[in-house]
Amino acid sequence: MASLPEARPFLPIDLPLVHRLTTYGVSFDSAISLTHGIHSVEGAFWGAVPLADFGTPTYVLRDGDTGYIAQFRHRLGEQHAHIVFVAPDMDKYGTHAGETAWLALIDAMTIAAGRRGAFTLNAEVDENSAAFGLLRQCGFAVYARQTIWRRPPAAIPEFTPDLLRAETESDGLAIDGLYTGIVPRLVLQADAPPDTGRGLIYEPVTGGVAAYFSIQDGRSGIFVQPFLHPEMFDQATAITDALLGNLPRADRLPVYVCVRRYQDWLGTTLSRLGFEPFASQAVLVKHTVNRIEHPVLATVAAIEGAVRVGPSSRVKIRNCSVEESHKPYGISHYRRPRKTKGGVARLSRRFAGGDRT
Repeated sequence: MASLPEARPFLPIDLPLVHRLTTYGVSFDSAISLTHGIHSVEGAFWGAVPLADFGTPTYVLRDGDTGYIAQFRHRLGEQHAHIVFVAPDMDKYGTHAGETAWLALIDAMTIAAGRRGAFTLNAEVDENSAAFGLLRQCGFAVYARQTIWRRPPAAIPEFTPDLLRAETESDGLAIDGLYTGIVPRLVLQADAPPDTGRGLIYEPVTGGVAAYFSIQDGRSGIFVQPFLHPEMFDQATAITDALLGNLPRADRLPVYVCVRRYQDWLGTTLSRLGFEPFASQAVLVKHTVNRIEHPVLATVAAIEGAVRVGPSSRVKIRNCSVEESHKPYGISHYRRPRKTKGGVARLSRRFAGGDRT
């Protein structure tokens, strides 16, 4: 079978294809899809505007009359990019040619994200879907698991007023401290605290930030990502009641709460408030760059009058798509006179990282 053409950036002539395939795609960005839906045409158009940082970079692959599209979101300066959606969905319309097209689109997005300065490309995926296996085949790894809980539009329960307050610019350091104290180190490498500027904060009487809710809302729903200190277990119900009371449209729109596995204890509280499990997902991450250490010669402290020269490390970040022309290496020499029985001095040589010979 002939190989497929390469994936390429979106062009205006692709607007009909993007418009047609949007309804057949699968989303990998829960917050966007549950609050605003997928607006691929607008995202593709603005993402193609030169010298602008709008929309979503879009890639297209055409194979005769068959087409495939994919989008990811990334703001210049951010370290992490996120796949928005790929179409058509492999679970419903999958073929062998479709798998090859998906692989090509994902490779194109990985390279593009790296060139824009992103260190990782992330996706939220159902582990039972065909997309999960394809992304794993592309080099994505599972960094976390999460459950999205859903509460249908309903009356707001009674809550304690003023228990939560709106976040301010001065809360940035405190939120980061709470985030790094809760989130496992592995996840910290591939994720960042949500920065919506519209979150809610709980401050206990002892001071500090003990709970933070990142909130995104749109015409389709309200998406909340909670970060509660484990010591707030007993206060979780009252805090979550206050959360619903501070969401103006919770009685008219569904509310989604994304709970990562390391905060599974929140599930009991959400269930009592009328939430039900809506989706179970794996957070997949692929690094767009590799960390390579090149040993170089450097002078270190003198011992017994002799200057020791040993290896140090210089860190270089390179794009994954660039092949190494040679393996990094480095040799350092250490010489010190050593007397023999005959009084003749000999030189000893030591290689960096090895034993004396």
